Amino acid sequence: MQSIIRERVVEQLLSVPKLVDQYAMQEAQFMSNVAVWLRTTEQALEPFRLPLVSRLATLRGQLIAISEGHTEVSVAKISRKQKRGEAIKLLQASEEALRDQVTKVDSQFEEFREKLSQLLAVASSREPLPSTQHITTGYLDKVWQQAKGVPENATLALYLQGRLTETDRRYLLADIIEKLLAQPA
Repeated sequence: MQSIIRERVVEQLLSVPKLVDQYAMQEAQFMSNVAVWLRTTEQALEPFRLPLVSRLATLRGQLIAISEGHTEVSVAKISRKQKRGEAIKLLQASEEALRDQVTKVDSQFEEFREKLSQLLAVASSREPLPSTQHITTGYLDKVWQQAKGVPENATLALYLQGRLTETDRRYLLADIIEKLLAQPA
């Protein structure tokens, strides 16, 4: 589940450069596109019940307030340039919140990545991992079954099954195996 969250957040982060380009080109739709991006990001993350969603909604609300001319600085009339400047600050705050979420997931995964690597090392010392041209779900499940079937791995495999969802386990296994396959023989 954390892997799905991570991928959705990264997907939304990949849209930030386009928004920054719109800001740099002084496109009129910049502020409304940031608001749409924030709402789309909220909707993508709502099913996971993350507190991050309310943070993004609050930032979107601040963006709406700015577009209506309200700012923390009490100025009689806020210029378009000031509105855009405030909007880019809110985009930055949103990007930082999303990046923090990715960092949080990555730090949670680090322990499991290490343990899965140990599991694979023990299993491959007994019998080489099956070869493959493409890493598929079926392949990952086959590697998992082989690794957890090694008697020395039994306890660690049970621990990992209890702590990781199947999706997260596959996600991490795929990452580890891709790195192993990328190394020269």
